Amino acid sequence: MINDTKYFFYNYLHLIIGNVGYSIVSIISVFLLVKLLSPEGYGIYVLFMSVASIISVLTMWSSSSIVRYGREEFTSDSSIKKTFWANYTLLIPAFVICFILVYIFRGKLSGYIGVSESTCVLLFVYILVSNLATNIPVSFQAMGKMKLFAYLPLITGVSFMIFLSVMYLWHISAPVDLLIYAAISVYSLAAIVGLALLWKHITPIRFSWDWAKKCFSFSWPYIFGGIGQSVSQSFGQVAIGLFMAASFAGIYNIAFILQNYLIMIPMLSIGLMFPLMTSLVVSGDRNKIEQYVKTYVPQIEFLWVVLVSTVILLAREIFSIFGVDYMVGVMPFTILLVGVAFRIIVIIESPIIVSYGLNKQAVAVSLIMGMMILGLYYLLIPRLGINGAAIANASAFIFGAIAYSFISLRWLGLKGYKNFVWFLPVIVSFVGCAMVESLIWRLVYLVVVVAVSLLVAKKALVFNMESKSVWETVSMPMQMRRAVNGLYKVMS
Repeated sequence: MINDTKYFFYNYLHLIIGNVGYSIVSIISVFLLVKLLSPEGYGIYVLFMSVASIISVLTMWSSSSIVRYGREEFTSDSSIKKTFWANYTLLIPAFVICFILVYIFRGKLSGYIGVSESTCVLLFVYILVSNLATNIPVSFQAMGKMKLFAYLPLITGVSFMIFLSVMYLWHISAPVDLLIYAAISVYSLAAIVGLALLWKHITPIRFSWDWAKKCFSFSWPYIFGGIGQSVSQSFGQVAIGLFMAASFAGIYNIAFILQNYLIMIPMLSIGLMFPLMTSLVVSGDRNKIEQYVKTYVPQIEFLWVVLVSTVILLAREIFSIFGVDYMVGVMPFTILLVGVAFRIIVIIESPIIVSYGLNKQAVAVSLIMGMMILGLYYLLIPRLGINGAAIANASAFIFGAIAYSFISLRWLGLKGYKNFVWFLPVIVSFVGCAMVESLIWRLVYLVVVVAVSLLVAKKALVFNMESKSVWETVSMPMQMRRAVNGLYKVMS
């Protein structure tokens, strides 16, 4: 059995390295895409990927069952044959529906995106290979092979970045169609390599209808939850493309990508906390679950708020790397970051909600968020442009944070609503970024915000010495252990 607690730090370190590396590589790729294409061309590329993302909702709903039942199967049989083949058997109808939709509406989709009908049909190919490239690393997560889970996406991103770098350095003409073909090729290569590494764990083919029913019963709510997630992740770009020029979809996409890579840092913990929390729920260790909510949630929120506040106040400098034509994206970027700050609650409460089987409640929240975003898109984008899209997303995630907190705290019979006070520095930083143009004064502003936050956290004993006990069971380098001990001594 995999020891989740002992190797928590090292697993998390691999995830941090892999995902931070992937984020850096992806930002470089976005920079290269921006330089290779005009704002209009980049907007067309973004619309293609956004439409593909929305359609692929039909094929991405079962990945949670790979972690849930793949882990269970691997623990008992050292393989995930039944889970893997059950997952893709369930997805066959979904892939057929995707192909039919793309083929029937290829004319309208090609006209909207701005590509030929033949290129538009590639939407289905992209959906297929990206699904494989995404679910294969998740299979390694289920088996506890965190290095493969962490580094396979990084290798995929590096491959695409190398292709773009060659085109940029050699001044090769880059039509949008060519870059779409390149993205499909990279995902295809990633899927082939991933399958080769996974092959011995999924062969010979073993299929069980009972196991497929278990996977379906667990995953089907995510069909609807995925719709809400897709609306929040991709429909903003699509909606902007309906009301505004494609170039604005590209500008908004940069802001959205940057905030997504920032939120990726805490999201890595889900890959570790989900199986760990599941183990605690199964064992009935309620005390440790309550300790997680009462002690570690405020600590995570505090550290996250300090980081987001820093990024908000440096947003102008971050966005300037893409060029003057894209600086209009600073305001929607900072608005999105306010929502990102609150998303930490959704992230840290998710392992509790999923482990206790509260999937339907979580899906209901996702659907409400999706409807909120759609309604606000319709109301705000025609009036406020890309700022309206950002307000819609931020508002929905603030609602999601409140809802997730209510669901988990009510289920556990706990109180923790005062934790929302920790998000005040984010609001203060947003105002500072909007009102203060000088970098020097924004840095002064940042020092004051962080200093006040640290004093309040210390006064509130967020990092009390009693909560440090859990880290004593976690294997980590001595230097890191000294750093953790030093943090607690300073903040307690």
